[in-house]
Amino acid sequence: MKLRIYLADLTHTGLMPATEAFPLNVGLIASYCKKNFSNDVDIKLFKFPKDLKEAIDEKLPHVLGCSNYTWNCNLSYHFASYVKSLDKNIITVFGGTNYPYDKYNQELFLKKRPNIDIHTFYEGERSFSKIIERLLSDNNDAKKVFDTPIQGCQFIKKNKLISGERMQRIKFLDEIPSPYASGLFDKFFKYKLTPLVETARGCPFKCNFCNAGDDYYNKVNQFSNDYVNEELTHIAMMANKYNIKHITFADNNFGMIPRDRTTVELIKSLQEKYSFPSTMTVWTGKNSKEKIIDATRLLGETLSISMSPQSMDQKVLNKISRSNIKVEHMKSIAKELSDQGRPQHAEVIMPLPEETLETHINGLADLLDTDVSSVLSHQLQMLHGTPYLDDKEYVKKYAYETKYRLVPLDYGKYDGTYIFDYEKIAIATKSFSFEDYIKARKFLLIIAICSNSNTFIPLKKYLLSNNFKKSDWIKYIYKNLDKFDTSIKNIFKSFVDETKSELWDSEKDLVNYYSNEKNYQKLLKGDAGGNVLFRHKIMTLNGNLEILVNDVFKLTNGFIKSKNANLINSNFNSEINELKKYILGMTADSFDFRKNIDLNKKLNFKYDILSWLKTNEKTKLKDYYRPNSVEISFIYKQHQIDMKLDAKDRYGDNLPGLVKLVQRVEGNFYKLHRKAVLQ
Repeated sequence: MKLRIYLADLTHTGLMPATEAFPLNVGLIASYCKKNFSNDVDIKLFKFPKDLKEAIDEKLPHVLGCSNYTWNCNLSYHFASYVKSLDKNIITVFGGTNYPYDKYNQELFLKKRPNIDIHTFYEGERSFSKIIERLLSDNNDAKKVFDTPIQGCQFIKKNKLISGERMQRIKFLDEIPSPYASGLFDKFFKYKLTPLVETARGCPFKCNFCNAGDDYYNKVNQFSNDYVNEELTHIAMMANKYNIKHITFADNNFGMIPRDRTTVELIKSLQEKYSFPSTMTVWTGKNSKEKIIDATRLLGETLSISMSPQSMDQKVLNKISRSNIKVEHMKSIAKELSDQGRPQHAEVIMPLPEETLETHINGLADLLDTDVSSVLSHQLQMLHGTPYLDDKEYVKKYAYETKYRLVPLDYGKYDGTYIFDYEKIAIATKSFSFEDYIKARKFLLIIAICSNSNTFIPLKKYLLSNNFKKSDWIKYIYKNLDKFDTSIKNIFKSFVDETKSELWDSEKDLVNYYSNEKNYQKLLKGDAGGNVLFRHKIMTLNGNLEILVNDVFKLTNGFIKSKNANLINSNFNSEINELKKYILGMTADSFDFRKNIDLNKKLNFKYDILSWLKTNEKTKLKDYYRPNSVEISFIYKQHQIDMKLDAKDRYGDNLPGLVKLVQRVEGNFYKLHRKAVLQ
């Protein structure tokens, strides 16, 4: 009898699929097992809870393996408990990054979850195969599995942690057959999931907030060019068949390895042959930016280059074992990318050790004054494998205060049981109060609306051409939030309220609250449980856009007057009004998902704004005055319509669906806007 194995990388489906990526993790494990035990195992893969439940009820597995991440740990454990309730001899195995690296915390983790029999640690392919090898050698006798330690695995026996020898990493990754090229993943394309791939594993950096900074992962190993070629080509063929447009690369530092240029050339050829991918999510390298820019040049606007300083304060960087390129160097890189029309984004984390509100805001200001398309700030997650969760003395040293919140969309009701997955985040330190946290979040919302959305690109250029800094403009708007229209102020108030109400003192409090059906319905309506920042960004831009634009222009008038009143004259008013008209022409129906939308809108202007936008930042708009006016068409290209229709099909066009879309295109937000063409 074959050993029946179910492998699940589950996503919550309460409101919609929360994690739409292909189950690459369990796919690689399945491929490796099939290669080693082909005639002795029967493996099935699962992404959705409903499918796994039906399979279990139809035929019990001998082994249930589940991924373990912050976004699905409790969902996976629900099914581990379910199969144990049916047959205690079923072996349950977990693997993933939501697991400590030290034995003390590993033992606590497993004792808290008695229905997990075994947890693999570090790379999972060989470790999981050792479990299967043990089972097969003992004629599927589950009791004998725990007689001796298993390499790469840990379990509790007689109330003690039993830890096997650490497995060596797989140096030649082609040992793992591709689950795409083999056809193992073909069934998932019909669900319109997003292909997830990796071309290399490992990270040479030591950032202490990331569990990839462990010494185990320090060396970067690669899949071969032939492997990557075969895999991506198969994905492109299937994606073209099922009208899938996006792909995500799981590599930690794409573009830093010399052969990444070859991968880029391959992707470009696939775009030309299969029209795939239209967009990519990629984490580019932390350093060697010139190399990364050069290596990815062929892909143009397909991907956004990431510059992730995490903090701009040197004292903070020293505390987190991080080094950054110099600000001036960052500015020159951002300008080069901007001149090429290539999107880029910069990311920071707050609150890191010894960061203050002042250093955080100053860091965001420095980034705003580069040419990056988007400036993002993430809340610090207290992750296993980092001192922020696993080292009590470290947490005490910096006086970290923490709260729990739902991971966006990671909830559901499965056979009458409410399941929620949540994350522990930092909301204060000894140098960064909770009041500072709220102020920083409000400042970030203004950045998200006024800078990251690409809505105000013409206005930002106008400010630069008159020697004003973008950061000063954003700070002025932030200090004058009370001057916005009531409808916008209500959104700002809602943002602050939800930023506070999404936080819970304990896991128990969170679960108890949302396990009340009345409160659970708030999640299903999208009134809670989503990304608070993006939700309020969409609330502002969709339905309140004209009010927002008018208010921002009024505040800009006040900002310029406060800096240089001599600029305020009749010519200034004319220029500002024309820029406002241009912005509204470009953005008015960005969130219109109709198939038959008007593809071409024409407006007349006193200035050749389109040509002016292509000049350097010091060029004055007045030099592009045209006495006979110019006609500019604001058009949608078919690929933009396709992207919108694909998003509508995947997520819907309600508020939660729009939030999903905006998260997808963040850094490429202009793809939602019309393209201006001079007639």
